[in-house]
Amino acid sequence: MKEMKKINEGEAKLVLSEKVFFNPQMELCRDISSLAVEACCENFGKEMHLVDGLCASGARGVRYAKENSCVGRVEFVDVKEDACKLAERNAKLNKLKNYEVHCCHINDFLFHNRGFDWVEIDPFGTPLPYLQSAIASFRKEGMLSITATDTAVLCGAHPKACLKNYGAKPIDNEYCHETGVRILAGAVVRYASSLNFGAEFYLSLSLQHFFKLFVRLRTGAREAVENVKKLGYISHCPKCLNREWRLNPPILKEKCPRCGGKFEHAGPLFLGELWDIRFLREMRRINQQRSYVNKWKIDELLAVMEEESGMPPTYFDLHKVAEKLRKSPPNFESFISKLGEKGFRVSRTHFKRNSVRSNAGIKDVSSAFQ
Repeated sequence: MKEMKKINEGEAKLVLSEKVFFNPQMELCRDISSLAVEACCENFGKEMHLVDGLCASGARGVRYAKENSCVGRVEFVDVKEDACKLAERNAKLNKLKNYEVHCCHINDFLFHNRGFDWVEIDPFGTPLPYLQSAIASFRKEGMLSITATDTAVLCGAHPKACLKNYGAKPIDNEYCHETGVRILAGAVVRYASSLNFGAEFYLSLSLQHFFKLFVRLRTGAREAVENVKKLGYISHCPKCLNREWRLNPPILKEKCPRCGGKFEHAGPLFLGELWDIRFLREMRRINQQRSYVNKWKIDELLAVMEEESGMPPTYFDLHKVAEKLRKSPPNFESFISKLGEKGFRVSRTHFKRNSVRSNAGIKDVSSAFQ
């Protein structure tokens, strides 16, 4: 196997090969994921049995085991022989003791094995083909970590593909990344409920070219039903930027009640909470003890997510609002203060800079430009 180079990432040493895909730009995602593993340790009260699905070089599984003492065993799974050989080499290089490399399709592995605590699904494109087997591999509960890089589909650039793949209609607008994450979360809820699992979203991230979700799954018909009740639609008026959301079964309006413009609808998607504030705070605490290159960037991201947790769906792009009002964009901090002084909750959002999340409607947001 021809080597490209050897690198250090986090606490791991990795050998890379031209024959096996490795994306150095995903280091930040792997950092955040490793923090999430440690933050979950207390939930299980035992050493975690972890699956690194579609493992490629094995970077994630190796880092999870090296950086988190609660990881007891790692299963590396990839269908490509070159990837399996490289994952084996990286596991040995980092002196992992309790692991095994499985050269097979991840769905075959998950359908024939049970009882994992953490299943990592990090594919190229959509994670949908692996959701059923991943969720079915848990017995009573477990953590599902999924990555989606088909963001153009989820964000509305290819609406027919989104309808075909996710059974949902996207909207290509200023908050399309949030609707994309909610469409993906909605797919997780539907798959989980069909297998009698409830889903609780601990962290939902949109960054660069990918979406990342950490989802705690627990068996129970009641939890599954409650999750399904949180599916619905977002209605957006491109004329005045008004937006509404309705849970299932929806009664969708054709016209915006504010200006009479034609509503665009996104969904079905998940309208519930995308973050768990206690989980975010635990990740921030652990991050302070790490020496990641991205340490301060991670803390800033998690801090913003803390702000937006518990807030209503969608956010307002202040540049977009200013364009509609034919005014200059306001000073960001003073705008937040002004909206807060009116009694509204307001926060930043990690989805987009110069955007705010608030329980105020477009009318009050617009009036704060005065």
